[in-house]
Amino acid sequence: MNSNDLFVAMLGPLMSSAPHVLVCTVGLVLCLARRTALGTAGTYGSLGFALLIGGSLVGLAGQAWFLWGQLHDAATPHSIAIRIGAFGVVTTVMHAIAMGLLVAAIIARRPAQAA
Repeated sequence: MNSNDLFVAMLGPLMSSAPHVLVCTVGLVLCLARRTALGTAGTYGSLGFALLIGGSLVGLAGQAWFLWGQLHDAATPHSIAIRIGAFGVVTTVMHAIAMGLLVAAIIARRPAQAA
């Protein structure tokens, strides 16, 4: 098996994650462009979108590693399962932190309400 087989196998995951990564990239660029006007909300938003992009890339890397291992019979099923689980945990933690940062950005940007 060559790298073309891996590319063809990764086309589905790449196509399905492309809209998410594109929207997060637009959010990151907007937060970075308006960081001075947004203040801390811009910083939180930038970090949140960057973590969402990073988490998506880690997830894609896990899928690529899994497919590569299947194509080349490079690992045992047990080690593949452990590593896929590790990739899943890292991706989930990154997305959870990113969502928390985006919520913090929204809360930081809201005007203070009188009691």
